[in-house]
Amino acid sequence: ISFGGPPHLIEKRMQELGASKALEMGIGDDRDEDKWETGFSKWLPDFWSCVKAAEPADDGAPKAPLFEVKIHEGATLAPQQLCPPGATLLEVGESRRMTPGDYERDIRHFSLITKGQDFPFDLGDAVAIYYENLKEDVDQALAWFALDGDAVATVNCLSDNVSERHRRAFEFRVSVRQVFTELLDIFGRPTKSFCADLARFATSAAERKALQKMATAEGAEEWKKIVDASRSFFDICRQFPSAKPPLEQLISILPLTKPRLYSIASSPFYAPGVLDLTIVINQWKAASDGHVVTGACTRFIQQVPVGRKVACAAVVGTFRFPKEDTTPMVMVGLGTGIAPIRSFLQDKLYKKQRGIATGPMVVFYGCRREQEELFYKDEWAMFKKEGVLSELVGAFQYDKPHYPPKMVFVSDKMAEKPDLITTNLLDKGGFFYMCGPAVATPSVQKALKAAVATQGKLGEEQAEKWLADLLHSGRYSEESY
Repeated sequence: ISFGGPPHLIEKRMQELGASKALEMGIGDDRDEDKWETGFSKWLPDFWSCVKAAEPADDGAPKAPLFEVKIHEGATLAPQQLCPPGATLLEVGESRRMTPGDYERDIRHFSLITKGQDFPFDLGDAVAIYYENLKEDVDQALAWFALDGDAVATVNCLSDNVSERHRRAFEFRVSVRQVFTELLDIFGRPTKSFCADLARFATSAAERKALQKMATAEGAEEWKKIVDASRSFFDICRQFPSAKPPLEQLISILPLTKPRLYSIASSPFYAPGVLDLTIVINQWKAASDGHVVTGACTRFIQQVPVGRKVACAAVVGTFRFPKEDTTPMVMVGLGTGIAPIRSFLQDKLYKKQRGIATGPMVVFYGCRREQEELFYKDEWAMFKKEGVLSELVGAFQYDKPHYPPKMVFVSDKMAEKPDLITTNLLDKGGFFYMCGPAVATPSVQKALKAAVATQGKLGEEQAEKWLADLLHSGRYSEESY
């Protein structure tokens, strides 16, 4: 699996120690059509050839299930909300849409109550939210597989090859509805391996053959249609109605829901007892026909009521902060990337209110439109009045008079105000933070280099070296997606 350079460093070190490479490294990429399995599927035949072994025989019959399900006829259960290992159930304190109701994007201020909970987090951390599948979707799935959602089940793990989350969830009896609501990623993005597994249960020979083909390179065209239509595991099940695995097999072949990470938008010291998030409801148009698809987690967030509890886990952030609070901080926040920057300002205000000297803080805020997407306006004004925020520079992509035809980006505003960069980063040794879509990183870094090359009089060659030093010294932090 490729994530940065570690696999290549390991390979290099093994060769230095005398190991011989038997075959090229397999590279998996989560952005591929079938995520990491795309690369694995290409690599696996080379592996069998390298070790001079035949691929394992497969008779197409269902594999042994990883779980045993016992239904307790006539039993009733008031199920307790599941909490994955390492997570905490936090109550939703606020879910407020910040964009107008008729605006094209739903962006929310989402707060979780941490008061009275053992839920420590630090400045710059993120939170992982374990979402639940919605009732109307679960109802459809239960009906499709002819399952009684209120049925009470004991689920036993039959294999060592199951996750700790599975084991913890099945320590007690659960309802079938609970399994589909809180555990199975049945409405998530499907994989080719699932098609191969589902084929084992198809009673129609034609459907079995079609599913098996989709799991191979020969089925690339059909698989692209699945991807372009943003289909889910459940969509594939409905496409092949003769394939209806029993519950123990569904739990075996479907993955668990995956938590989504969100940057924390509040300081634990300035705002104790609460954890704020800034979340855009993730929607996109399917490439096949343009129908609008909403991401599973944000669809849950959009509908979860205040007062409900959500399973959450704190995740250590990647930001690095200066030792001295007087060191300048220059920040770029794009869209909901403004969230951690808000927490940085809150932290500095908390310190300033306690007599601690603080340094300059400059924010370049990029969004589509000022009126609809410049969030926390009152807070920026307050931060400036309190002497914490030195300057807020807005870049509003689609606002008049420049649009149409010209779109204005943060990098354009950085070019207009190079002194904010050179004074705080070059002259005073400040720290730089980039938060937002990764696609903006090249233009932002180009603007940094241009500022120190011209305004800072370093020239292009030295500007390149300066940026490299900024990156390697830990004075440049980026949280991009």
